[in-house]
Amino acid sequence: MKITIEIDTKSELEKLTAFFKTFKIERVKLVADENSAITRGDKSIDPSSLFGIWAKQPKTLDDIRNAAWKRK
Repeated sequence: MKITIEIDTKSELEKLTAFFKTFKIERVKLVADENSAITRGDKSIDPSSLFGIWAKQPKTLDDIRNAAWKRK
């Protein structure tokens, strides 16, 4: 089983390590991923132009799933 825990600061890492020690969890693998930083979206973009993009061709969730996954 794998569990992913994302932490932001060194103090959070220290708290998590202490938590693992409390419960005697010995097998822990730490992976630092510098490329997975969360970037904030551009809030100045107006999404109103997207409203009604399927007005002339209504779609259901099943239509979208069938077109995207095409499982046999």
